[in-house]
Amino acid sequence: MNKKAVVFSFIVIVLISVILIAFLVNLSNKNIQSKIQDVNIRIETINSFTRNLNDDLIPQAIKSSSNQAVLSWLDYLDHSNNVTTTLTPLTGEFITSSVSLNDNLKNAVVFGNYDKNLLIGGGLIELKHMYDGSTNYTFPSILEEIQILAFNSGLNFTYDDPQNYEYQITQISPWEISISVRITNYKLSDMKGEVFWNFEDRVYYTVLNVTNFVDPFMLVLDNKTININSTGFIPGPAGTFTDQNFRLFYTRPEFIAHNDAPSFLKRLQGDPSSDANGIETVLDPNYFRNTDGYSNVDYRYWTHADGCLLVHPENTYLDADHILYYNRQTSEPGCFSVK
Repeated sequence: MNKKAVVFSFIVIVLISVILIAFLVNLSNKNIQSKIQDVNIRIETINSFTRNLNDDLIPQAIKSSSNQAVLSWLDYLDHSNNVTTTLTPLTGEFITSSVSLNDNLKNAVVFGNYDKNLLIGGGLIELKHMYDGSTNYTFPSILEEIQILAFNSGLNFTYDDPQNYEYQITQISPWEISISVRITNYKLSDMKGEVFWNFEDRVYYTVLNVTNFVDPFMLVLDNKTININSTGFIPGPAGTFTDQNFRLFYTRPEFIAHNDAPSFLKRLQGDPSSDANGIETVLDPNYFRNTDGYSNVDYRYWTHADGCLLVHPENTYLDADHILYYNRQTSEPGCFSVK
């Protein structure tokens, strides 16, 4: 055999081998890069959805469901009370049952009902505003919608039964309610189950504004639907409660924060006791004739607290503390006169 031919064949084989190896290495690198890119895309997708889930979707779900729960409670009070007289003791049906307000919240947002066992000896009341036509505002139903949204994004969203979550409703300011939900576990993963987030014992919060609701005392005790509007007037001797402004305050009517008054949640439960986050209004003497001398401050009027007759406006009574608070004047002995 020709030595030159052998050398030439060897060189050709080596070159072909080098080219083949280079091709295979390049192909392998491309496959690896493609897999890395695919994993990165899945990681970014799941991270983006997780941020959206934690920061927006779950808090908004809680807000929507709990807001409808409070509206449902108020609707229930509106249809379960029929007041025939304006001057009554603090009686009527409020949101009080055999369970706590937190458990009532859970019953509303999870099952869409109200536990009325203590009131009528048994039975659950379906809450109207938790179901609005084809829209279901219960928390499990909204979570199912989020699950569908995740699936359409190429993700699996699984979670524990919402019956096992902890629900809490708290008054955090005169005008705000905090709703918290402690979710025991949920998991978000890609369809292959290779990339996932697993969350345990996580608490989510949302805030409801009291001014979105009507006053429960007015609803139950006077059969009137009065929105809770916060006043812009300022109390006290240096405040803005002039005769004209005071008239505007009670005829509109408006509400003001006062730490001797019951909070919105206490009003919802028919509790007239004082609260650091209390709110109150003054009843219009044109519609609440006060021949028995009870204070026209709403919760004190219905609990029959004595008041002093004011100079302005006529036929209006306030207890001594509120005469000072609203900068009013009275000529009755034993009462403060500050103007």
